[in-house]
Amino acid sequence: MGWVRGFEVWTTPRHVLAYVLVVDALAVLATGATAALLPVTGTDWTRLGILAACVLAHVELSRSIERTRKLASGAGPFVDGLTVWHFTAVLILPAPLATALVVFTQTYVWLRVWRGRRPLYKWVFSAATVLLATQASAVLLLAAPGPHPGLPSGWIGLAFVLAAAVLRWLINYSLILGAILVSSPDLRAGQIVGEFGEQVLEAGAMGIGLAAAGLVEYDPRLLVGVVVGLYALHRSVLLPQFRRASRTDGKTGLYTPNWWHQIAEGAFTRAVAARTSLGVLMLDLDHFKRLNDTHGHLAGDQVLRAVADAITDAVRSYDAACRWGGEEFAILLPDVGAAELREIAERLRNQIRSLAVDIPDEQITVSIGGALYPSPAIASLDDLQLAADAALYAAKAAGRDRVHLAPPAN
Repeated sequence: MGWVRGFEVWTTPRHVLAYVLVVDALAVLATGATAALLPVTGTDWTRLGILAACVLAHVELSRSIERTRKLASGAGPFVDGLTVWHFTAVLILPAPLATALVVFTQTYVWLRVWRGRRPLYKWVFSAATVLLATQASAVLLLAAPGPHPGLPSGWIGLAFVLAAAVLRWLINYSLILGAILVSSPDLRAGQIVGEFGEQVLEAGAMGIGLAAAGLVEYDPRLLVGVVVGLYALHRSVLLPQFRRASRTDGKTGLYTPNWWHQIAEGAFTRAVAARTSLGVLMLDLDHFKRLNDTHGHLAGDQVLRAVADAITDAVRSYDAACRWGGEEFAILLPDVGAAELREIAERLRNQIRSLAVDIPDEQITVSIGGALYPSPAIASLDDLQLAADAALYAAKAAGRDRVHLAPPAN
């Protein structure tokens, strides 16, 4: 039953759950309704295999980039690159095989990219919105001139393709936007559509999907160029988001403060939107200046690396840690309760206390302060960090080598 608990749907508000289940049910019904619209031939199966191979290559090349983009995304709909292959399938495959590609793609991406990082029911809902958009586009294209399945012919056919693209985007975007509004009715419109410019990526993806469909009909081997081009585009999409921040601290391998703050801003926005919790821990190594002065900066760097490794081992896979500056560290913990926040902090304190570093007559200890959102005194990420920082100073004032959590987490 572990996977049932991990589904996390049981803690979802009833009205949100109802919306999600209705959309899921509609996706199943639409899939059944379009299953017999067109016969499936051997050529169709071959094309499905080709597109599935392209999906595998695309996902494996870009999965770390997608994780990074998602970490810093806000509350609005997130745009990935899978639309390219989904739209290609709509254009050149019968509806059942286009559905099969969507299901295969969403399942594979869940297993390779998002398992353990996103609630499964949300991913299933996302797949359902794509399926509904796919079925609607497939039905519309049946009215287009030309072969079915296949690229519509002439300018009228191109107009149908554009209409199918708009319909696909409209259904997918509206359903996801509806879920956000149902789950967070108090969310400001600017927080939802603030990244609407990213929808240009969706339009571009469908444009590439149209070109890919033409390549499948002309010479499928040329799809290699599409996969390589998508990988390059993924990297270029990532750069503008974070051009002002290098991601990794050179001494510890943890995130830099700027990058961590980008991630934290996105996490706080999502926590407010979804009404979930978000914790921050601030750590400060005790008497680190004395250690540096006594044993030198190389020894200090050795300690920083060892502490960073301990932090990585102690936190969860979806938490984010950075070297905040000097001997200070910050950790972001989404979806954490007060008891778990303290448990992680104490585990971390004990691991650092037991570090075996090659420095004579020195024991490494750390003081840790933590704070948890939601709290009456916390309305922004800055408030959350200030509360954690104040708790850190309280821990140091109480004698160091201890954990102190700000109220109400305390």
